[in-house]
Amino acid sequence: MEKRISTLDTIRVVAIFMILLCHFFLFSDLNSCIGRYFAGVGNMIFFLVSAFLYGTKYGGALQEIDYKQFVVGRIKKLGSPVWLFLIILILLYLVLGVRFSWFDAALNFLFLGYFGKLPGNGHLWFLTVLVACYAEMLLLLRYKAKVGAVPWVILAVSVLLVVSGERFGIPSGAFFTIGLYGFVFLKSRWFLQKSKSMTWWMAAMILALNVVCFFFEYKGLFQWSRSTHFLLSGLCGFSLFSLMLRFIPDKSNKVISFLGGISFEIYLVHHTLCAGPFVSVVRWPFGYFMNFIVLIVLSMVLAIVLKTAASMMVKKTVLLFGKK
Repeated sequence: MEKRISTLDTIRVVAIFMILLCHFFLFSDLNSCIGRYFAGVGNMIFFLVSAFLYGTKYGGALQEIDYKQFVVGRIKKLGSPVWLFLIILILLYLVLGVRFSWFDAALNFLFLGYFGKLPGNGHLWFLTVLVACYAEMLLLLRYKAKVGAVPWVILAVSVLLVVSGERFGIPSGAFFTIGLYGFVFLKSRWFLQKSKSMTWWMAAMILALNVVCFFFEYKGLFQWSRSTHFLLSGLCGFSLFSLMLRFIPDKSNKVISFLGGISFEIYLVHHTLCAGPFVSVVRWPFGYFMNFIVLIVLSMVLAIVLKTAASMMVKKTVLLFGKK
């Protein structure tokens, strides 16, 4: 498991780099279609890393889990940086006169940002979908879902929901993410085995699939069908995750481990740097390359500060209530 986690740290770093590229393209005057490719792939990989980790621990054998401890642990893990980030964000809104909805702010504190966007921070939809994935996982464990046909049924239903959602004008892209999350969670050991035994021609097919998806995004060919965009980009993320499990060496690296450890905080802080409303480093007059480097550096610095402050906040809260 230690070796797999080392590999997953590298995959997390690749995923966060893709998401930085995504928003750099989307909020600069570069081709936003390329940004959408990196968005679909990078976000999907982030979700699947989580599904794979929990799948190797619980999913394969459907072991017992302390549901209360899991929920409390996830709230503590996610809530401490998210709530601190939101408090700072709202204070900045108030000080700088940025108009926002208190109702939307409340939704984000409840991890429901998918239904209420804050200025410059629409990326917090990620947390709503992640919570939905956790709920799906706990339900599968609670009812001891059989590994056999269940993963494939979940996947098929998610595809049906995505296609039906587009037909009836309902936002439905998240359903495929939730479906793939459940699939990888239940099939994690099978997925690892298939990934590790991947042949070179299969790897070439995965690369070809991603090249085709990239080309379609670049040419804007997905505009005729949003469901095709969601499904194909999600499949690209799924396939690239498998490809990286196959070819990334199982070696620990302190730098990669550190970056993987702050990847969630980087995800939280970077969007404001791209989209504003306080600042937009992607439009600074240093040229695209240097602007992107500035985005990376500022995101890392703010992520470290956020993670450190959130950790201190948790420790002080524990001391305050007298718990070890």
